Amino acid sequence: MDHQSTARALVAERFPGAVAAVLAGSTVNGVPTVTSDLDIVVVLDGPPAPYRETIRAAGRPVELFVHTEDSLAYWYARDASDGHCTLAHMMATGAALTDDDRVSDLQASARRHVAAGPPVWTDAELAYRRYALTDALDDLAGATDQDERDVLASQITAMAAELALHTRGAWLGRGKWLVRQLRTSDARLCTDLMAAHRAAVSDGNTVPLTVICDRLLDEVGGRLTEGFSAR
Repeated sequence: MDHQSTARALVAERFPGAVAAVLAGSTVNGVPTVTSDLDIVVVLDGPPAPYRETIRAAGRPVELFVHTEDSLAYWYARDASDGHCTLAHMMATGAALTDDDRVSDLQASARRHVAAGPPVWTDAELAYRRYALTDALDDLAGATDQDERDVLASQITAMAAELALHTRGAWLGRGKWLVRQLRTSDARLCTDLMAAHRAAVSDGNTVPLTVICDRLLDEVGGRLTEGFSAR
């Protein structure tokens, strides 16, 4: 049984009254791995939604994201407040597991939300991002402990990726989705940034990573240390 058939059968068994359901994540976006789970968003008219549960079906782990239409809207807004669109992206790009117009309407609404892009950072939020990345780069420049350098390089890579994504008007991502979002937004930068990260971790050469970060910081006003304040 293929992934969509497994997911459809599971929804029919556990949620016979579902308003809508979609299979999302790596299994429908062309990049599954041997450990990929099935991410299923289910929309109900009311309780027991909203809740999240992990189960196993057909030998694979399944993540169930069970919502009402109201809780979908709530989580879209909550995700957006910190630059993410995880749930909306799942609904927008998922494969429909139900066949009526409501799933089409919900997916269309999610696509509009995703297409609108994230809210712009305030001046204070941008200043904090600049300050935090500057501080981490200073720590990296002075790092003499290999383990500390490696942790800093990973932290800086993620910070740089988030700065680049926001500067380009793109949504952020978590974990592997941070790389996928950056690759979609700016493939060349993604390649260069990840190569710079590998050079820092494998060879101790932090120069390429620092150069890329300074280039990204220059796009938004440069490094920031003196004069930074937060309230």
